[in-house]
Amino acid sequence: MDVEAVDDAEVDWRTAEAVCTGKELAALRSDTHPRRAFLRQWVRKESLVKVGAGTLDEPARLDIPVYGQEPPRWHGWRLLDWGGARAVGCVAAREEMRLRLLG
Repeated sequence: MDVEAVDDAEVDWRTAEAVCTGKELAALRSDTHPRRAFLRQWVRKESLVKVGAGTLDEPARLDIPVYGQEPPRWHGWRLLDWGGARAVGCVAAREEMRLRLLG
C-alpha cells in the first residue's frame, strides 16, 4: 500500500520522465490536474514495489494502465486505488486471491 499527500506543487517532469512510460507521460501531460495524475500513477507503482512485483530501480518497467482506465490491473495484480482532496493511495492485491475470496 502507498499513500501520497496531494498539494499544489507543479509536476517535476524530470522525475516523471524517469519513472513513467511514454504512454503514461502523454496521459499526465493531457490531464487537467497533472500533479494528481502523476501521484496516482506513482502510488500504483509504489504499491507494486512494496509487494515485491517490481523495484524502484526500474519504475518505468511497471507500465500501469493510465489513470481513468478502471479497474487497473498489472500482470495478475489488481490495483485498488482511491483519491481525495488531500491524498491518493493504492493497494496491490493478487487477482487470484480476490477470486478465491469470491468463490
